[in-house]
Amino acid sequence: MSDRIEILGIEIDRVDIKEALKKVDYILQRGKGPEMVVTPNSEIIVMSLQDSELAAIINRAALKIPDGSGVVLASRLLKKGISERVAGFDLMNEIIRLAAEKDYSIYLLGSEPGVAGTVSRKLKKFYPDLHICGYHHGYLGSQEEKEQLIVEVNQLKPDILFVGMGVPRQEKFLGENLHLLKIGLAMTVGGSFDVIAGRVKRAPLWMQQLNLEWLFRLLQQPGRAGRMLALPQFALLVLKEYFKKGVSR
Repeated sequence: MSDRIEILGIEIDRVDIKEALKKVDYILQRGKGPEMVVTPNSEIIVMSLQDSELAAIINRAALKIPDGSGVVLASRLLKKGISERVAGFDLMNEIIRLAAEKDYSIYLLGSEPGVAGTVSRKLKKFYPDLHICGYHHGYLGSQEEKEQLIVEVNQLKPDILFVGMGVPRQEKFLGENLHLLKIGLAMTVGGSFDVIAGRVKRAPLWMQQLNLEWLFRLLQQPGRAGRMLALPQFALLVLKEYFKKGVSR
């Protein structure tokens, strides 16, 4: 059985959270230059269908976790067999724990000014041994700001760079600049900094288990309503693919 599948043109690794963490550790220990971890879910896959640059960036990442119940259900319908969802937030937390245990250094890049600093302080309370070598907000308005950030990151040489700028800004930032960065690995983390900082709540466990995390996010952030239209669109596209393959068989 292949380690990687494809759903609507986007490659996804067939991993559970333990396997994903093991691959991250392998990348860091191998130390062969910057690699990227991305978190494709239903919304991101639909977005990539209209954005070939985003699709290309996702597909060349070293690790593409199945971040979304829709992706898992689609894989089962298409008989491609992903066993479970690997939430980007959960994998980020596991990587942070691993970093504290193995003394991997991390850099936090993203969210509004002040948020990354709050995240840094909160993480240090949970993991006193965690080496957070730096942090910066995600509002890089000019090329000069981006270049200054790259200089700072390269001086610090973190093992892990977490980038939380939202889709597709975070992916495109790494697509453009990953080769310039002296890091071991970069992971896109969306709004995870806001959750850790306490600005946004994550869905309770029962809603996560019922695949209703999207609804909880929508209730907190009604402005996401337009983006939620990607979910039925994803379902229709997967069904179309299913019947197409059924007819071809």
